[in-house]
Amino acid sequence: MLSFIHKALVGACLATLCPLLTQAQSVKPTIPRVLSGLNYSETGQLVLTRNGQKLVDLDKKDAFSLTQMVGNPVGNETGILLDFSKPGLSGTVAYGPYNEKAEYPAVAFLPRTVPIQDGKALLDIKGAVKAVNDFFKLSETGQGVIGYRVLDNAGRIVYEGRVAFSGKGPYTALPTVIEGPFINALTSTGCIISYETQVPVKTTITVGNQTFSDPKETTHHEITVSGLRPAMDYVYTIAYANRSDQHHFQTAPASGSRKPFTFAFACANRGTSGGGERDFGGTNYQSSRAIMAAALLNGAVFMQATGDLTTGGNPSEDGHLMEYTNWKRAMEPFWHKIPVYTGMGDHEVNYLTFAPDPETKKNPKIDRFPYQTESGEATFARAFVHPTNGPSSEDGASYDPDSKQVDFPTYQENVYYYFYDNVGMIVLNTEYWKSHYPGVDGSPEGYIMDQQVKWLTETMQKLEKDPAIDHIFVSVHSAVFPNGDHANGAMWYEGNNDERPKVAGTPVKTGILERRDQLLDLCVNKSKKFLAFISGDEHNFAFLHVTPDTPMYPDRYTLPKLKLSRPFYHLNNGGGGSAPYAMLATPWMKQFQYFTEPPVLALISVNGQTVTLKAFNAETFGTVCRDVKLR
Repeated sequence: MLSFIHKALVGACLATLCPLLTQAQSVKPTIPRVLSGLNYSETGQLVLTRNGQKLVDLDKKDAFSLTQMVGNPVGNETGILLDFSKPGLSGTVAYGPYNEKAEYPAVAFLPRTVPIQDGKALLDIKGAVKAVNDFFKLSETGQGVIGYRVLDNAGRIVYEGRVAFSGKGPYTALPTVIEGPFINALTSTGCIISYETQVPVKTTITVGNQTFSDPKETTHHEITVSGLRPAMDYVYTIAYANRSDQHHFQTAPASGSRKPFTFAFACANRGTSGGGERDFGGTNYQSSRAIMAAALLNGAVFMQATGDLTTGGNPSEDGHLMEYTNWKRAMEPFWHKIPVYTGMGDHEVNYLTFAPDPETKKNPKIDRFPYQTESGEATFARAFVHPTNGPSSEDGASYDPDSKQVDFPTYQENVYYYFYDNVGMIVLNTEYWKSHYPGVDGSPEGYIMDQQVKWLTETMQKLEKDPAIDHIFVSVHSAVFPNGDHANGAMWYEGNNDERPKVAGTPVKTGILERRDQLLDLCVNKSKKFLAFISGDEHNFAFLHVTPDTPMYPDRYTLPKLKLSRPFYHLNNGGGGSAPYAMLATPWMKQFQYFTEPPVLALISVNGQTVTLKAFNAETFGTVCRDVKLR
């Protein structure tokens, strides 16, 4: 097999001899049929034509990518050399021993940094692990793991990584679990354990007297663990390349056992001002870690994180994956033990960004294509491991322009449901195929498209009939009842029902308020088990008890109005650490309670038929509310 360098040389020679090959190699992605007004110019630029104006794709690039930050580590006489494959890059790297044997592993940073020079940094292990700093006896054992943080010239944190080594000089870089392990898709008999290594290796996981393994060498590992007993503690050991990592988790109780448990929810963790870990390569690491630590301290058995995990909106998958990795790094010590389920927010989109519209001075943005590889939905599926019981895509809907090919992004692993004991959690995608400009093809934030509604209908009916399920929660990123900055969006748009998706130049039939009412009718009027929506796009904590008397419409609304058959709850916790949103005017604004700013951890405790809520500031532990009875 030719090496990468040999392939590049051969490709260059062939390109010189055969211009036609060069043209073939530069073929642009096919424009999806669901998009109108797009074409390629003679120079190959993607162009959006709007109101007679030709707006070119700005071809934005991410400043950093995950592939770069992993650093291609190589050992030498002094330590480990990181090559970020970014000539000209300067900055600093902080580093120190990573205590992989701790209950909650973390990096113990040394009182020193090293410079990044022309994209390279040397982690000086020999000079650093002197007696006063060698707490973990690395100089004696000749092996361990070094964690490192990359900081740019302004001191902003870009990324945190790690690398295993052996030797006392010279040093050798070893295969390393650089992300994870994570407990995912937990059931009463098993789970999926996922993790990343910086080089391809074949790994095994031993749980009790069973061993599970990768089918082949890989860098991305998803291993299904099965055959376990309900509500049991298990130690799991990951083995690879003469190394091992050990952690533990507990299986879920048998469905319908109705034993007491607590789960956590919070989201909107994207980076903010304030310096340090508040803007950690696109995420608020400080608040995210505090929230997750508080969740474990309060006995949470899983976390539901409903979107806007990072700043996002990236022009590339690799850049977005780096931000996701930073968020996962904040949650990681606790994710070794309990599952974290995530949903898509508006910042989970990978955008194509066009030149400003001369009329509005704003940049139209659409979900990147090819959808199967470049969209925000595809990147989300690569970053997270979730149940695959959701719909496939919007293909097959009445507005699908071609029934013989895939025209829309995937729903796999961004729309799904799961159980824990007698609770069913349905995770929806309110930011699917998102466009960020009026009149451009795509879906506005907050809108749930037809195929997703069809799947939700079937899923609600299934859970309604399941005797083991007593309570149903529906997780949405955009609020059904917004309270702040998203009062001009979400499922409200200041009462403007004209908002709706546009497919291949044609608006769909159902407006945003009509679709909201269909969602409410399905969850509230047609279900006895549905208890609450969990949302998070508003950067605050807000409790809303919705009743049949709650005002839901603008004064000018002339379409049929939904009559709610019973009360329910709308629980917004966008308290993950993003800048706070103040309350703005809506018809229901006077009914909000416990309104407060981030960072907030919300906990729902379930004991058979009884469900209660409490919330508190995750950094100060100040009470927001406690023992609020939901059912």
